[in-house]
Amino acid sequence: MKNVLKNSWVALGLVTMIFTACKKPGSIVNKGFDAALFAKNMRESLNEKTVGWSFAISQNGKIVQYDAGGYARLSTNNTKIKYTYTTRQAIGSCSKTISALALLGALEAKDLDEYAYLADLLPSSWDIAAENRKITVMDMLTHKAGLTYFGNDYASLRKTLKTPTTGFGYLTKKKYDNVNYLLCRVLIPCVVNGRENYANMTDEQADEAVSQAHRDYVREKIFKVAGLPDWQKINIGPWNANGTISEAAPDRQMTMYYNYSKPSLPGIMAYTTYKDAGAGGWFINAPEMAQVLLTAEAGKYVSGLMLEKMKDLLMGYDGFVSGERGDYYWKNGYWYDDQKRGIFTVIMHFPNNVQIAWHTNSIQTDIGDPMAIAGKAYDNAWR
Repeated sequence: MKNVLKNSWVALGLVTMIFTACKKPGSIVNKGFDAALFAKNMRESLNEKTVGWSFAISQNGKIVQYDAGGYARLSTNNTKIKYTYTTRQAIGSCSKTISALALLGALEAKDLDEYAYLADLLPSSWDIAAENRKITVMDMLTHKAGLTYFGNDYASLRKTLKTPTTGFGYLTKKKYDNVNYLLCRVLIPCVVNGRENYANMTDEQADEAVSQAHRDYVREKIFKVAGLPDWQKINIGPWNANGTISEAAPDRQMTMYYNYSKPSLPGIMAYTTYKDAGAGGWFINAPEMAQVLLTAEAGKYVSGLMLEKMKDLLMGYDGFVSGERGDYYWKNGYWYDDQKRGIFTVIMHFPNNVQIAWHTNSIQTDIGDPMAIAGKAYDNAWR
């Protein structure tokens, strides 16, 4: 798979574009900030402290630095395979940022915003509890909707809205729950295609319909707009040029997920499905995620005002690091099994139109605080 992916990038010119941008970093960065030094700091923070890793740094609409190290597969999984900047893996809950961009962009296209009520967007056939009818998109995206998780399928999400909230609104305590973003799998198709389009379907029919519509919309409006070469193939769960990778038909070249502190343990793979979409599951590499971030900053998904609200209100973001140059907004993603074999991913936005995406295929690492190390690497990149 590694050669197929690499050839795909080369053929479509993205690697050439990145290399060209990296030749003269001083020509595209603000005075005082050194993207190459930022990359050096990140490299030192990650190298030999986890199994495999990669990062991509963008500024002013271009990827200016990237690097990778370690292994996508260890010898415990037959053959060692290096982790490169084209290595794709699950990004976990960093998928939520993509979901927020997609949903809010779809709302803005309909002259709506984050104050829209979920009850006015979801299929009219849903029996939504009276207590839930004033829950807004903002409440949901900030994890302040007070919704109850019953499962990730369509029928379970419908039951979630039928069950009275435990409390919602700006002053409500945040309760992080994947159910808030699992609903994006239904909401995005309803906003784009009309909620009546799904009102008379069975749960099974609707599950398939919204899944396909959600995936098609994110591919078209997020990945294609970002200029990603393989936008039409990007999927929930592992995939390669031939399509979806399943447990029954694994790819011997794809990355596996490890526990860095227990290198003798074989790596594993999480075979997520469309039902995990919205909250997680997108399978991409660090430069592809960085390209999404810089495209967001360019105002191509949502308005500039909406992107600022996403950061300030933490819609699609988890928090911020207070650094020497301001607040650095971040989102992370992680997953692991009972033996702590898993992933960790981070995205972060910095004040001078700098963004970073970095991935590792282990959650047990010697890296330290993942968001803090990125913030420190950035602070120490000014001359």
